[in-house]
Amino acid sequence: MTVQMRILVIDDEPFIRTVLEDTLRREGCEVVVVSDGKAGFDTLNTSLFDCVITDLKMPETDGRDVLRWVREHQPDVDVIMLTGHGEVQAAVEAMRAGASDFLVKDTPFDGLNVLPALERVLKVRTLRQDNLALRHGAGISRLDQTIDCTSDGWRHLMETVGKVAPSNAPVLIQGETGAGKEVVARALHAASLRRDHPFLAVNCGAIKGDLLESELFGYEKGAFTGATQGKSGLLAAAEGGTLFLDEIGEMSGAMQVSLLRVLDRREYRQVGGTRTLHANVRFIGASNRDLQELVLTGRFRDDLLYRINTVGLRVPSLRERPEDIPLLAQHFLRSLQLASRQARLFSPPALEALRRYSWPGNVRELSNVVERLMLLSPPQSTDPIGPEEVASMLDQNHPRPSIQMPVLGSLEDAEKGHILRVLDAHGGNKTQAARTLNIDYKTLLAKLKTYNLPA
Repeated sequence: MTVQMRILVIDDEPFIRTVLEDTLRREGCEVVVVSDGKAGFDTLNTSLFDCVITDLKMPETDGRDVLRWVREHQPDVDVIMLTGHGEVQAAVEAMRAGASDFLVKDTPFDGLNVLPALERVLKVRTLRQDNLALRHGAGISRLDQTIDCTSDGWRHLMETVGKVAPSNAPVLIQGETGAGKEVVARALHAASLRRDHPFLAVNCGAIKGDLLESELFGYEKGAFTGATQGKSGLLAAAEGGTLFLDEIGEMSGAMQVSLLRVLDRREYRQVGGTRTLHANVRFIGASNRDLQELVLTGRFRDDLLYRINTVGLRVPSLRERPEDIPLLAQHFLRSLQLASRQARLFSPPALEALRRYSWPGNVRELSNVVERLMLLSPPQSTDPIGPEEVASMLDQNHPRPSIQMPVLGSLEDAEKGHILRVLDAHGGNKTQAARTLNIDYKTLLAKLKTYNLPA
């Protein structure tokens, strides 16, 4: 069966690389092969892939390092781990950390066992894309019904989205990694007057240096070495629609200046070009970092922050809305079963186990856990998913924290403890914490220094 994907193969054994490359190319895949993890990072920084197939054990930078990097920088890329017979336990740990599948290198190795794994990955990717299109294709009310979240934090956010959406004002969405910032951005677009035009997203942290400028603005023929023909950028492709700039805080200083010019004048030039082009797009920025703090340390322009933050939205972390965890888990499970003959449900103890977990990776981590539960389910099983299966997929180093209130203590201890709890509730975002505490940002920084708390 032809899978037709763009795949990066990372393995320090030339024979393995050759076999995988030949096998995958015969199936219609576009394949790039490299010999170590560092070369893999360099390739991922400059090219886009659907899937990475990496050896678990390699000198210096191994498969686990590759997996961590991909999960942090390119979470939509699937990772398949290759292991030896004695490394199965490590591969299982990699699955818990977010790998899509693992394969044991048979002897002799013919590479054929990678094809069923790719078909499974492709099926899940297709379901994910179909569900995303379904979820965001019919406007904000449809999105809210599909996700079916009931927490006050999420409902308040969606109400604000409904008010802001008809405007063309730039929006800044802040929240932890995996909390659903792109979901909110797509909801804004779906409820806007631009809904019939493109929604395009770019991860500013995943595209390094001058590549981001070329990606956004496009370039003229001969603008740089290798530019044998001109290319339009995302600004032109998103004409009339919405451009979502994820991880905007990772932009270089020069790129921030260029973006500010576009926001102010709605004009830009392609790299190497002299023509002034008009940008009819709505800008939505997002960051998992505290941009106000980046401004104070000189890593983000204050004028750009004020311009992109015309409207500010904060996405609550999953641990702030535990009542949504069972609803989301069952939603993801139903979505993945649309094209599956399995009909498993979560048992009540399994849902409680999900609620008790702190979800450091937020909704994205929950979705990945449910996917892995489906992929690793016994064939044709209809038994309810039990708490043991759930526990095997979770990082037990992150149970849900409980806040212990001291019975006695000084006023200073009480204030210190309250500041810590508010910071924890906002995922460490000091700007949001200062608003909740009803003090200004500099006062909060001064208190952190006074109490010798980490800034």
